[in-house]
Amino acid sequence: MHTAVFFLACLPLALQALPFAVSSGSWSSRDIPPNNREARQAARLAITYHNYLSGSLHQLLEVAQVNKATLKVVPEIGRKYYVEFTARVSQTMENVGLCAATVFFQEAKPRPAINVNCSSAMIQKQASDDDYNFYTLMRSQTIPITGENIPDSFGYIEPQLEPVWHLARLGTSYVIWDKTAEGHEYNMAQIKSVKQVLRKDNFIAFDYDLYLYERPSEGMVSCSVHVVWIPGKPPKVDYSCTEDSENGSGYRTEDGSTSFGNFK
Repeated sequence: MHTAVFFLACLPLALQALPFAVSSGSWSSRDIPPNNREARQAARLAITYHNYLSGSLHQLLEVAQVNKATLKVVPEIGRKYYVEFTARVSQTMENVGLCAATVFFQEAKPRPAINVNCSSAMIQKQASDDDYNFYTLMRSQTIPITGENIPDSFGYIEPQLEPVWHLARLGTSYVIWDKTAEGHEYNMAQIKSVKQVLRKDNFIAFDYDLYLYERPSEGMVSCSVHVVWIPGKPPKVDYSCTEDSENGSGYRTEDGSTSFGNFK
């Protein structure tokens, strides 16, 4: 009798847990073509996240080729991608080996959970030296560095502003990770304007107004991004973005998004 009462008392809890307890049987997992848009998005997002964690603006990586991709669908939770791909340094096109990553788009989470490992993506000494030299130069500034329209309409970036561009890419790697949802992908397109923020501590900082390019809509997203950085550490970033999408009569502005970022 006592056993039956105990079983009935526990039954509601068991029923609540049941979908999660048995859901693994309903998971579906399948290989997808490496050149599939979803596979490429997962790989590019993984390398973007890797760039953010690396904290190096002179060794930003990009995807060279996706070799393998698998998709696992977890009902009522999300979709998880496993991708293997080769990567190279954006600035030099030097191959850095094979990367493997999981990218989990969870329905109840605002941004994907990512785990990425690149077999030989060690920061090269030259990149580390270049990071430190730029940092030292910016720390010595008494007049803030400024710039606009980087790159210009011909794709040209003044040599002295190239590290400022790379730092924007490093900073927006956090923004892209934070904003990306499955099927919506972002890349940095252009810096509208930038101004250095002089600080008295050991960090350097810049305020950027820039455009992100969004796929598949092919629209531009206008963002204000504040980046605080020290060599070897992920940048501290906060940002505010306004979605601009084009229709038949021109541009319309949708609700923006603001994030206090990772300032903790």
